Amino acid sequence: MTYAVKVIRNARIPMPDGITLAADLYLPEVAGQRVPAIIEYTPYHKVNNSAYGPRATRYPFFASQGYVFVNVDIRGTGDSDGFSSSPTSESEVQDGVEVIQWCAEQPWCDGNVGMIGISYTAGVCFDAARQAPPALKAVVLCQMCSDWYQGMACPGGTLRLFAMENFAPLMAAYNYAPPAPELLGDRWEAVWRERLERSSPWSLAYVENLLDGPFWQSRLLRDEHDKVKAATFLIGGWADWYGDDLLHTFERLSCPKRVIVGPWTHNYPENAWPLPRMSDRFECLRWFDKYLKGLDTDPARPVDLEPPVTVFVRDYVAPAPLRREDPGYFRNEPAWPPPASKVSFRLGAGGRLDAESVPQTDLPGVDKLQYRPDAGVAAGRYAIGQFSPGWGMADDQRIDLGLSLGYIGEPLSGALEVVGVPRAVLYYQAGAESAFLSLKLCDVAPDGTSVLVTKAVLNLTHLNSHSEPEALIPGRVYPLDVPLQAAAYRFAPGHRICLMVSGADVLNAWPTPQHYVAYLHRGNTQPSRLELPVVQPAALPPPEFLPSQFEPLPQDQIPAPEYAVTRDLIAGTLACSYRTNSGVGVNRSRYTVDLHRPAQASVVSDFSYDMSRPDWMCRVYAQCTTRSDATGMHHSVETSITVNGQPYWNKAWSTWVPRLGW
Repeated sequence: MTYAVKVIRNARIPMPDGITLAADLYLPEVAGQRVPAIIEYTPYHKVNNSAYGPRATRYPFFASQGYVFVNVDIRGTGDSDGFSSSPTSESEVQDGVEVIQWCAEQPWCDGNVGMIGISYTAGVCFDAARQAPPALKAVVLCQMCSDWYQGMACPGGTLRLFAMENFAPLMAAYNYAPPAPELLGDRWEAVWRERLERSSPWSLAYVENLLDGPFWQSRLLRDEHDKVKAATFLIGGWADWYGDDLLHTFERLSCPKRVIVGPWTHNYPENAWPLPRMSDRFECLRWFDKYLKGLDTDPARPVDLEPPVTVFVRDYVAPAPLRREDPGYFRNEPAWPPPASKVSFRLGAGGRLDAESVPQTDLPGVDKLQYRPDAGVAAGRYAIGQFSPGWGMADDQRIDLGLSLGYIGEPLSGALEVVGVPRAVLYYQAGAESAFLSLKLCDVAPDGTSVLVTKAVLNLTHLNSHSEPEALIPGRVYPLDVPLQAAAYRFAPGHRICLMVSGADVLNAWPTPQHYVAYLHRGNTQPSRLELPVVQPAALPPPEFLPSQFEPLPQDQIPAPEYAVTRDLIAGTLACSYRTNSGVGVNRSRYTVDLHRPAQASVVSDFSYDMSRPDWMCRVYAQCTTRSDATGMHHSVETSITVNGQPYWNKAWSTWVPRLGW
């Protein structure tokens, strides 16, 4: 049954310390019945939901199916009271639990509460599920990590550039923007003034916590999977950052659980790229119906009897800045990782990648790896919404081959389907006290085109700990067992497998400060190798997804960013600059690394956010400057606000941290 929907704007939810959070309520007209509630808890300003494509239509959709959808602005953001000083702060998490309890106690709620979100609004679901409030029965998380340090801020122990290029200025603008004047009335300026006086830019916390520790351990899920009681549905994409994390999270959860990883970017699958799309809102409805109402939306397909794991197995397609479609198929599995045979390939002389079945004829050998801080241009820049809806995907990997060690196998005699976690076992001889390792598994087509399948990055000073890094000992041979990100990929007959090894991922990770030469050892005594999890043809029938209701735009109608990577041959610098619409505003950035002195790198980025009403226009402008040298990291933020073109408010902040283990 479908219900009419009534919307209540700016309902106020009281918190124990006296502030109130702002919520929009989407209520089904159910003639006095009590129904479950579904919460989205956001720092991105609920008044801007319509800017995110079809996402805003999800709220009335769930309400029309017999749920009260509660869209809440986090403390210090949007139309809520208070202030914010860091992502997923203690007060934010506590507020989230209070919102769940408030919903459960309302006269329109039957006491059962769910949460749903994408990106940051999915992360807050992990924060809440970790607290295990009794009313929280089900959560749906799309495109988010469970570990903020490893998943978003510092993968492998090195600062991710996106954090300083996009997220830093975006949140420095969003968190100082005013609430909607028409919703708060006489309280409007007082609420805004507290925000201006007491909030702090989130990027300060990033730079001040470049090592793991209590700050990051208190956020998201981390290693507390056993605390989650709510039925958990995870949705990810291979073109996003978080498919790997979601699969590992699924593996460790003991609650009712399901995971789907498709080919998609950082969007809900109903409007993501690459195609194929599917109606994920219907799959989410099935999940909520089961665990909030105790019924099966489609009785012919009971949720708890379906295979809990679905991954999209990709086939080869030529690289493009925005791939329109990935060929392949959806594969169901009863568990993750699925049963697989370990197939090994030895690193051989002359850049060979030899199958185990090939007799070993090489004597033990060593290959020289020259650190090049400009390696990694082909890895791509697609980052969670940075270039919406997915521009900046990986290029032909041959671009990086000359700056890396490359090991390429013979043409395959038959198809090879890899589903699981590939691993590289390497005997690595350190050439400096600090080094970085980038591994890329690639598919080389008969015409030579090389496609990125999956990758791994590792700051080698973090081999034993992300909180207590250790300097490498130059000349020591380190045995490394490095898992790559999970993959589901089918190598076609005639294609070749390639493993690329380099010392940089220049467009994604802050560069290592020292020039050095390292060595990879191979042979019988130090058998560096690649191990792939190879599966048999699927034993289970494929899933039955409803198609998305949103038709994809023709590619020439999709707005593209300005995006350039340039090299100054005289100055010896590499720069990446872009300008793009991001969220509700415009983001610009210029990242520069000195190729002669890679300790010296910088990002200068900004974000402009406009709010306008009749006879009133507010612009919030934030600029962030992040630069490193041999001693440390310097970061500064300045946010300025104009109202009707006149200066209204301005403030600057700065911080510095020593260079330890990055």
